[in-house]
Amino acid sequence: MRRSGTVAVINSDRAMVAMATEDDGFTIIELLSDWDIEVGDSIAWSNGHGLGDEIYENLTKGSRATVYVQNHAVNESSLREQLLF
Repeated sequence: MRRSGTVAVINSDRAMVAMATEDDGFTIIELLSDWDIEVGDSIAWSNGHGLGDEIYENLTKGSRATVYVQNHAVNESSLREQLLF
């Protein structure tokens, strides 16, 4: 199931990113490479709620990267903990 979200928060010290989804809170990923990603970018992925290594696509910038998916359906009150701030 293809899903998408908008980059909401980036912890650049830890290469962690939270994306707000329309259906169930936030998806948390860890960047495995130097991927050009910014708050507000639209991101899409094919493997729904898959965890681990996945390919995510930055629709705003037209690029793709392998990321490590940490979690899905994270509520806003848990973001700081999930992003390791």
